[in-house]
Amino acid sequence: MTRLLTASAAVAALLLAGCSGEAEDDSAAPSTPTTTAASPSPSATETEAGGPTYLALGDSLAAGYQPGGTELRDSAYPALAANLLDGADLEVENLSCSGESTQTLLDGGLCDYEAGSQLEQAERLLRERDDVALVTIDIGGNDLLGCVGPELSVDGPCVTDGVATVEENLPAILERLSAAAGPGVPVLVVGYYNPFLAAGYLGEGAAQLDAATEGFDALDAAVEAAAGGSGARYVPLADAFALDDETPTQLGGQEVPTNVAQVCTLTFICSDRDIHLTGEGAAVVAGEVATAAEAAGVGG
Repeated sequence: MTRLLTASAAVAALLLAGCSGEAEDDSAAPSTPTTTAASPSPSATETEAGGPTYLALGDSLAAGYQPGGTELRDSAYPALAANLLDGADLEVENLSCSGESTQTLLDGGLCDYEAGSQLEQAERLLRERDDVALVTIDIGGNDLLGCVGPELSVDGPCVTDGVATVEENLPAILERLSAAAGPGVPVLVVGYYNPFLAAGYLGEGAAQLDAATEGFDALDAAVEAAAGGSGARYVPLADAFALDDETPTQLGGQEVPTNVAQVCTLTFICSDRDIHLTGEGAAVVAGEVATAAEAAGVGG
């Protein structure tokens, strides 16, 4: 585990909930997916209609993006969360689009939706159907696209601008979702984990790690604030990813903090220099979503 993160992978690392929509050279950046080539029609359901609907919105995390460009939607966290909700019998409608930012989710332009944008497609579905029992969304990481350079150097003003965009767009997104869903349908907003915790293990410096972590903290705080302000429910991942646990443990023959071992296990950052969720990571996030959904009255 001594090879350093490349510049392209470093850019991808800041996109905590998604992936770059503007990879220029697939051979130079194998872990950075393109916007739509790997995406099946995002408006298609994973299962045939039958039970109540679980409507999932978001970017590459909800789409189940894997290193190399494939999407495993059937084992992404929305599908796994639906399976965990005993008695709910949910059918998943996954509208997620790899590479989506808060701006493109509002305006469209990355994936094809009959209604125009991912948000407009969700609003149409919520207006036309009365069987939606749960809505989840993860979005915002791609708004920081380009803020990380070679050797994990972080452009502070870029991060500030990206977080400001999330602070402006996400409340509007959640207000529209909540209004379309109505008071009886919980809207869950998934928070962020921090792949930068693996920087030291991968050979990067503490200064870059500190700067990147500040950006992550600001982004996650913006997501939490937007959820609270709109009446949606924030689903934190800090405990699941042991983000604050620095108890020493073993990883690959090295002694590392528990939070580093956790992020290396639950994402591909230490194996493939890719920040997306492993199968175990998707299951962990699904567990957090299912717990929050049960607390909101779904399943159980």
